[in-house]
Amino acid sequence: MVTFRDEPDVTHSALSASGPWIISRRDDLVWFQGSVVAGLALLAFFAMMPALDDSSLSVGHPVVLAVFLWGVLFDGTHVWGTYARSYLAPDAASRAALPGRWSWALIGIGPAVALLDGALGAHGGLFPWFLLFAYQWAYWHLVRQHYGFLMLYRRREGADDVNGTRRDTALLWIGCLYPFLRFSLADAYVATGLPRLTPAALVPAARLVLDLGFSVVMCAALALLLAGRAEPRRFAPRHLLLALVIVFHLAVFALLDNLLAILATLTIFHNLQYHRIVWQYERGRGRTPSGGLTRYLAFGLALGLVWYGERILGVAAVHSTLTRNVLTGLGWGVAFHHYLVDGRIWRVRRSPAVAQVLEQGVAA
Repeated sequence: MVTFRDEPDVTHSALSASGPWIISRRDDLVWFQGSVVAGLALLAFFAMMPALDDSSLSVGHPVVLAVFLWGVLFDGTHVWGTYARSYLAPDAASRAALPGRWSWALIGIGPAVALLDGALGAHGGLFPWFLLFAYQWAYWHLVRQHYGFLMLYRRREGADDVNGTRRDTALLWIGCLYPFLRFSLADAYVATGLPRLTPAALVPAARLVLDLGFSVVMCAALALLLAGRAEPRRFAPRHLLLALVIVFHLAVFALLDNLLAILATLTIFHNLQYHRIVWQYERGRGRTPSGGLTRYLAFGLALGLVWYGERILGVAAVHSTLTRNVLTGLGWGVAFHHYLVDGRIWRVRRSPAVAQVLEQGVAA
């Protein structure tokens, strides 16, 4: 999760090497904006596949197989990228922001909740709340990733106006939170089994208020952008990123109704961005993650096979609700640890050298 605040001054040579682009026009358009194409391809695939629910959940279901392959090829490898860039980095600076050993206990929270829920029996109902928390943290992590890239683009442009920063931030969060909240009010959400936070009688009114509020706020934000009141009217790479992220999130929640499919489709965009930024950071350190592409991919694929083997295929292969919940919780635990580590290692406020290293990678 790339989050840049309180950045030190950068060299003019590093900035001029890429202009308003983080790496270069070609690299950015391929990896940071163009990676949305992979998400669109996955969106089209899932939209054409048979519906997946508890009754049809099986190892052979095309949605299950697609999510498993995404997890092995993209999500597992990107989590390995986090560990390669932090725990396994040879320099102390890259490991400076890592959490303590206690953080590994996050992996056991899901199975513990599942077992407690099973022990309570009819008095349980804890695990759906755990899943709601898990999906919320996953989504927050995802949007924060895009926020980090947005701030990187502002840095490249030298756009330091406070009002402009607030406007861009608000535009991103409103544009991404709206479809997420709108899904929580849809009929498809009820089928997920997650706790319903809005009484059924109030759902129609809540939808109307949410739709109207989103329309008004987005129109006002776009009007400010076009009027150039916060900053001079100048379209830049960050505007392309904003448009792609918001439109993509709207499309995914509008066309898909299965949370596994939604998670994979939204995250593959982030996965590809993340791989490139990890390699850029390592380049700034004068090295490659894991010592080379072959080792990087081999370790990443191995992690993905173990992680998504139990998280997806294991869950689909068993019929016991308790066993499914334990395996699901274990899978989320790995994700939780990644979210925590990722949220620390990229923050310039805690590690000022991060921004400089990325910029050195551009100049290298």
